[in-house]
Amino acid sequence: MIDILLATYNGENYIAQQLDSILNQTVTDFQILVRDDGSQDHTVSILKEYERRYPGKVNVYENESPTGSAKKNFFRLMKDSTQPYAMFCDQDDIWNPDKIEVTLKEMQKLEQEAGAELPLLVHTDLAVADTEGKIIAESFRRFMNLSSEAKVNRLMIQNHITGCTMMVNHTLIQMMQQVADTDSVLMHDHWAGLIAVIFGKIGYLDCATMRYRQHGNNSVGAKNAKSLGYLAERWRRGKKSFRKDLSDSMRQIKYFLNVYSSVDMKEEFYQLLTAYAGLEAKGKLQRIRYYIGKRVLKHGVIRCMMQLIWG
Repeated sequence: MIDILLATYNGENYIAQQLDSILNQTVTDFQILVRDDGSQDHTVSILKEYERRYPGKVNVYENESPTGSAKKNFFRLMKDSTQPYAMFCDQDDIWNPDKIEVTLKEMQKLEQEAGAELPLLVHTDLAVADTEGKIIAESFRRFMNLSSEAKVNRLMIQNHITGCTMMVNHTLIQMMQQVADTDSVLMHDHWAGLIAVIFGKIGYLDCATMRYRQHGNNSVGAKNAKSLGYLAERWRRGKKSFRKDLSDSMRQIKYFLNVYSSVDMKEEFYQLLTAYAGLEAKGKLQRIRYYIGKRVLKHGVIRCMMQLIWG
């Protein structure tokens, strides 16, 4: 059985199409756990109608106190998850009919290789779509110029795991449930990736399993990382914004070390993370030596240049 964790907020325009795409999967051994975060449109009434039509399959809950963000809502949803596997679901996307099937097969393969007692994560590529669901880019990874390497030195500084493509096992969910301060976490998918790459295993499928719909209210969104417009925007944001992003990632690693201080970690990972967590207090030359010496570098030439100049 798979728990599909669906976080909603004012999603009336797209939620029905998303639910239909899940309910029409080739694998049917799942339940959808929905938490609405205080929607002020017709989202809840649409969800309740699906719950009525699919009893036991669609389960709708309303947060008594809105969490205020998709990240926090997903962490709340993880407290409800009890099944061997969980998948994360946004309210406005469209799943391919075999999304669960192909992801589950890769997860089972990973379990055979590594063992289910380790925290395991499988993620995939995704297609970028417009508001009508029409594909505008076949590969989100290439569109965003992201790495797919499951390496600690890559993932700690730049997340390349898209939450709405993830499947994790219950061991990983239990480790996620240990988070008490979600404000110290950048995003739930980044945190899950760190757990898996440091304590377990990550599997990646280089194929799109869903359409990632772009519209004015996306929590994150997709941008063509190779376009002049994207580069100009990054430059306009400037050193202060870039440094803040790096500082936030350093504080996230510091909190990660605190949360999992009692879990055995490879010494090389511990040293790598500890040094990164304390990097904010170091001088510019020390930071550059660390980035280059440990290959803790963002993916892409422009990003690396900005990191070395501004970081």
